[in-house]
Amino acid sequence: MQDVDKISLNFILSTGRTGSTLLSSMLNMHPKILSVSEEPFAYNLYPKYKNISHWTDKIIEEFCYDFYLFSEGKLEPQFGTKQDLIDVLQEHKNELTGEKAIKLAYFAFFPNKDKSQVNTIVDKELKFHFILNDIIEYYPKSKFIVLCRDPRDNVLIKIKRGIKKNKKRSPLFFAKTWNYEYTTLNKKLGQCNQQNIFMLKYEDLAKNPEESLKKITNFLNVPYDRIMLNFAQKHIEDLKQLEKTISKDSKQYLSMFHEGLTQKINTDKIGIWKTQLTKEENNMIWSVCKKPAFMHGYNSEDCTKIFKFKFHMFSALFRFFLIGIIIPKLYYALPFRMKYFIKKIKYGRNFKEEWWTSNEYFKKTVSG
Repeated sequence: MQDVDKISLNFILSTGRTGSTLLSSMLNMHPKILSVSEEPFAYNLYPKYKNISHWTDKIIEEFCYDFYLFSEGKLEPQFGTKQDLIDVLQEHKNELTGEKAIKLAYFAFFPNKDKSQVNTIVDKELKFHFILNDIIEYYPKSKFIVLCRDPRDNVLIKIKRGIKKNKKRSPLFFAKTWNYEYTTLNKKLGQCNQQNIFMLKYEDLAKNPEESLKKITNFLNVPYDRIMLNFAQKHIEDLKQLEKTISKDSKQYLSMFHEGLTQKINTDKIGIWKTQLTKEENNMIWSVCKKPAFMHGYNSEDCTKIFKFKFHMFSALFRFFLIGIIIPKLYYALPFRMKYFIKKIKYGRNFKEEWWTSNEYFKKTVSG
């Protein structure tokens, strides 16, 4: 493993169904890059552990407990085991800081990957538009890959995914989500060093993956390696190895929503909105998403910015504001101790046999 201080921590920012898992899988093929997804411990654990410089066995155990406590249930199949996490922290026990512990936690992912050359971490996150200002403050040297997809294709793909999960949501809900997330990202990234931002369109990645990957590796200051194009073959091999170890639910999830990773990248899903959505739906999506869509290089393609708002759309609008803005904002505005308390109430029963956390922890400050 490289010097932990010299390992860079970077993020892919996007909304769902933009090809972010594809990009992460491609980057993870690189021997110098470790790319994981959708477990926001880099944000959740930083406030509690940032000032701890003297790490005992007890603190390491508590860190591991909190890692699982704040997990969003997406560790399988990419994460190793709890012992892998303990081992990597114990190996560096005498030099640990909060930031080092968080970086090292990434090395418990993909246990079969040779990480001896890794000097760059790329973390795929879909919800960081809510707390991007905190991430920039916590990790001021981080770089951000902003991945975008035509909002009309994005809405269509999300509708199809909802059908697979037996859930129906209005195109308006997904259009408002796309618009809100990229408008928020663009606004907050405006406060960031622009040299630390790389804008990427899914369409460019699909049409010319090698050129896109060369630009990304150059942005991350690592040499380009053509092995990243072999992601599909590697994913198939990994699935065969995981067949006997991952849960039935994980197998079903991978087969339903990530089947594209078993195929070479192609342009089959670009522009499908033109034939699979109605003109009214396309006009509505473009009307809602026009401004940030233009900023990311998309054009109207004969869609107008005028559509008729109908009474049945009120429910979709209400749902968007409630679960897309109000509830997340209220949650992220809570002090860390309150969020910690909520997590323990909700998930703590899952850890009764290994109750690592100390009830006395918040009554005193742990310091060097």
